[in-house]
Amino acid sequence: MFLITCPVTRTDELVSDRRIRSVDNHPTHIAMHVECPACGAVHTYRTGRRWEHAERSTAPQAKELVAA
Repeated sequence: MFLITCPVTRTDELVSDRRIRSVDNHPTHIAMHVECPACGAVHTYRTGRRWEHAERSTAPQAKELVAA
């Protein structure tokens, strides 16, 4: 069991491992596709140190593009 936050209802949901539909291993992160018990949709949750680092390093660049 693990805890997810549903992006649709914004509620925390306790989810069993049988709700995991697929897991994709990428070079920068692991993507887990989970069927949400709150809304019934399949949400993607990404995890990994490289994913977080890449996300942090691109955030300042995105702000510069918006300001231009």
